[in-house]
Amino acid sequence: MSQTSEMSQMNLIEMNDFNASVSISEQLERMMVNSAQSLAIRSIRECAERYNFDAEEAIRNLGLEYVKMERKSSSKVVGKAKAAPVAKPAFPLPYNGEFNENSCFALRQNNGLYTQCQAIRKGDKSFCKACQALADKSEDNVPEYGTIQQRQATDIFLYVDPKGRKPVAYTKVMKKFKVSMAEVVEEAGKFNIEIHDMHFVEPETETKRGRPKTAKEPKEPKGAKGRPKKAKKVLEIEGDTEDLFASLVANAQNYESESDDEELIMEALATKKGKSEEEKAAKALKKQQEEEAKALKKQQEEQAKAEKKALEELIKQDKELKRQQEKAEKEAKKAAEEEAKALKKQQEEEAKAAKALKKQQEDEAKAAKALKKQPEKAAKASADEVAEQEPDVVKKIEENGKKYLKSKKTGIIYDYAEYTQNGEQVVVGQWNEKKNAIDFKNDEESEEEYESDDE
Repeated sequence: MSQTSEMSQMNLIEMNDFNASVSISEQLERMMVNSAQSLAIRSIRECAERYNFDAEEAIRNLGLEYVKMERKSSSKVVGKAKAAPVAKPAFPLPYNGEFNENSCFALRQNNGLYTQCQAIRKGDKSFCKACQALADKSEDNVPEYGTIQQRQATDIFLYVDPKGRKPVAYTKVMKKFKVSMAEVVEEAGKFNIEIHDMHFVEPETETKRGRPKTAKEPKEPKGAKGRPKKAKKVLEIEGDTEDLFASLVANAQNYESESDDEELIMEALATKKGKSEEEKAAKALKKQQEEEAKALKKQQEEQAKAEKKALEELIKQDKELKRQQEKAEKEAKKAAEEEAKALKKQQEEEAKAAKALKKQQEDEAKAAKALKKQPEKAAKASADEVAEQEPDVVKKIEENGKKYLKSKKTGIIYDYAEYTQNGEQVVVGQWNEKKNAIDFKNDEESEEEYESDDE
């Protein structure tokens, strides 16, 4: 694995650790808020018991039932800032080793150039929503064209995606969009990108498969068709010197023709031997090319396997880190719930004890009040008993020429004639001190009513 890939792994792990620390800090903040709220409520209830005021009303008025922590920033936020639009090049640019930590880690096909996806990642997720959907469909949870970490781990021009496909030459993309080298360099300069010189080199055309063509030898001009004519025999005449000379000339001509035929045969054999050597050389070259291609393919497969294994290890470490983070969050949540439960139980017990104490105080106050009223009731009851035992003293009065008896104690008016003649206490009215006269009663009223009114 290359140094760039190791750096990306370290960055990913550091980022996950930072997220875990933030989550734990939030848990600690909530625990601090709960502890402060509990302490304030307990203090108010203790003061209420000592200084005799309603603790629950004071807690409601102070707003201690719902407490939350707010973080105030030093700068005022006028409004929600709109996200700035992401600038894009006028035409596709090739991969030159760039890596953006804020962008999605997946590769996009991008006209066959295999460049990093420009969508912004959210939180600690590795891919954007679209690339994550492609990763979920694959068996190894990797997008269709691979990741930027996989491309960083290999040479710029030797990357192979999970399906064995390679990026196209950038010169083909330049021809497709009809742009020149100067235009590409100018456009890349706007984004601080330096284009590798090899992107502007035309790739070598692939050789066609099969046996290479052999050069054709020029054909020799054909002679006359049919069997060659035989040389005419020379007749030797004895004693004729001219005929002997002619015979020698004919033999010399036959020898020259035979030597010419041998040369032609040797040339044909040499040509045939050269063709066989050329065929052997072509076969050897083809075999060498096949072996080189096979070795390159094997090297690429081994490199792809190593990259896949490294990526799986990275994903495994990421999952383990997430698992530990979730475990820490669960433990913190469980501890907070247990603390809240214990605090609630303590508050309920304190409220129950306060209620019992208040009831005890009320019962004691009632008992003291009842004890205080007992002497008054006893005194009143004894006074009533004495009054009932004492005789009622009456005084004789006259009104409108008629005699009546007036009680000095109650002011009840009795009929004088009935009492003196028959001994009956017949009530006829009630003495009115304000009028200084008798208020005579109706026929339906009784003596008991007058007695109750006087009381």
